[in-house]
Amino acid sequence: MFQEILLIPAAGALAFTGLKLRKQRQYRQLQARQRGLVARHDTALNLPDGLPDALPDFRHRLAVVPEPLPTPAFAMLRETALRLGRTERSYFPAHKKGGTIAYEDLYRDAPEIVAFYQSAYLRRLCSAVTGEPVLPTPINDQSSCSLLFYDRPRDHIGWHYDHNFYNDRHFTVLVPLVNRHLREDRLSSARLVIRRDGRDITIPTPPNTLILFEGARVFHKVSRLEENELRIILSMTFCTKPQASLLRGTARRFKDIAYFGVRALWS
Repeated sequence: MFQEILLIPAAGALAFTGLKLRKQRQYRQLQARQRGLVARHDTALNLPDGLPDALPDFRHRLAVVPEPLPTPAFAMLRETALRLGRTERSYFPAHKKGGTIAYEDLYRDAPEIVAFYQSAYLRRLCSAVTGEPVLPTPINDQSSCSLLFYDRPRDHIGWHYDHNFYNDRHFTVLVPLVNRHLREDRLSSARLVIRRDGRDITIPTPPNTLILFEGARVFHKVSRLEENELRIILSMTFCTKPQASLLRGTARRFKDIAYFGVRALWS
């Protein structure tokens, strides 16, 4: 009987190791495909060679860039997001309710979005605004590039920081692809709100706006969605050094369970 009890954790460890190895093999395959995928869809996106003439300052660790994408490129990303089906829904009472599509799923279902995230244009733009040379976060980080769906009443996320799991600075980039009331000509009720010097400040999030902020330093939330509204946000992360300690990497995996389910543990 005692030996049988000992076999239970051993079997669990073996199963976890198998899942981890299989996931690592999947990431290597995705990484090998990435360059060709980006080149193919980058041509279709036809992103600008240069940056906008006027760039916002980053004094408060947050900046907003209106219309960072040409209309055809933005329309391609929006239509790609709208054609996607099932999301991973999560609900944490009094804090979070909404749907998510993870980075690895976007490789399969929305390669155009991955190509935009990996584009030289976006990297140059974010580097110019922050004043730091930034890089995409690793392929096994499900939050590197994901879609956030607010598509049911009361979808929201409460006050929080975006914890930095990397060894240097870490930035969050949001691009609203859809943000509207489905029956009226107006934006949805969901608002991005930050707290600065004791005041709550609403950050405008119309479609084709780029919001870039240092999430570990900016306290923020998204207010609740109402009936007949839809808000789809392209969420991306960049960092100055895409390396993390074992402890930080483990903490990041546990955090990602809230968005992507238990599979995040072996990412």
